[in-house]
Amino acid sequence: MNVATIIRDQIKTLDKWAFGAWGAKEMVNTGNGLRFKSSGMVKWKGYVHVVYDEGNDLYNVVFGKIRKMEWKTVKEVKGVFVEDLVNVIDAQVG
Repeated sequence: MNVATIIRDQIKTLDKWAFGAWGAKEMVNTGNGLRFKSSGMVKWKGYVHVVYDEGNDLYNVVFGKIRKMEWKTVKEVKGVFVEDLVNVIDAQVG
């Protein structure tokens, strides 16, 4: 199993409707995490990148947008426990 699959499965275990509620699409395995685009009926539309921090065994969640072919970080939350992933993402995405 790769890291992206593990993150996806952990989020689905915490809340089986989370990805649907966020309008998640374009899921990409980034090697050290999972990136997806939030869209639809949410308050924030953009990219969510969940990165596994192997040294601390925690996650860093980066919210960003791509403008003029460049990544722009809007918000970053570091040191997120697995059980808090859905709440952290939901607080930003809605």
